[in-house]
Amino acid sequence: MDSPTIQRLRSEWQALGTAPPSRAAFHRLAESEPVIARLEVGDLAELIAALSLSSNRLSRHEAAAVITAMLRSADVDALIPRAIIQALIPGVLALSRRIDIAGGPWCDLDAFYADAVSALWELTMSWSGASRPYAAGDLLSAVRTRLRTLQASEHRHRSRQSSTPDALDILPAWIGRTGQELLATAIADATGHGLNPTDAAILYATRVLGMSLSEVADLAGIPAHHLRRRRRNAIDRMVA
Repeated sequence: MDSPTIQRLRSEWQALGTAPPSRAAFHRLAESEPVIARLEVGDLAELIAALSLSSNRLSRHEAAAVITAMLRSADVDALIPRAIIQALIPGVLALSRRIDIAGGPWCDLDAFYADAVSALWELTMSWSGASRPYAAGDLLSAVRTRLRTLQASEHRHRSRQSSTPDALDILPAWIGRTGQELLATAIADATGHGLNPTDAAILYATRVLGMSLSEVADLAGIPAHHLRRRRRNAIDRMVA
């Protein structure tokens, strides 16, 4: 059963997807993207329906190519990003099976979906106009990374709370910086003194944000072994 957030998206789309502005938006998109024009649909609602694997109209590869085209031309009409969100709802729902909801800052599944949709919207708007061959996967991977970062932050927060003796609760909070904050500052300083910004970003993502190399590789579109070498370069530069 859909959560309230997903239900609202679906209900909203029933009205938006078939309205006259949706037809106008689709025609603008089709004029920019031949792969979409060939689908011979009349509005964005029909386009999103065609992307569903249950429709048997497109293969996974063909559906992915359509999402890539939609993101590339998302700035031709304000409804295109909203259509991308609608197309990726199945992917958003799948995220809940890959992330431990109980281990994050979410009070329930709907709060998780609300954060996921918010991140997806922000990323879609930020990447609007970009040509990404694996747009659907890239967007969902980036959303997953953001959610796992939230989860890791919540886990660290709970760990600090559970490891602190009750007797210390009456003492003033320590105002010094954590090891992660010190490392982040050191990376920033080194970047200003010759450390390659890309190498610094990889080190920051894996050592400060707690992301795995595979997650960074998915997000950046760079093989993990290349990232591992660049991270080693950053570490060697900082300890030299």
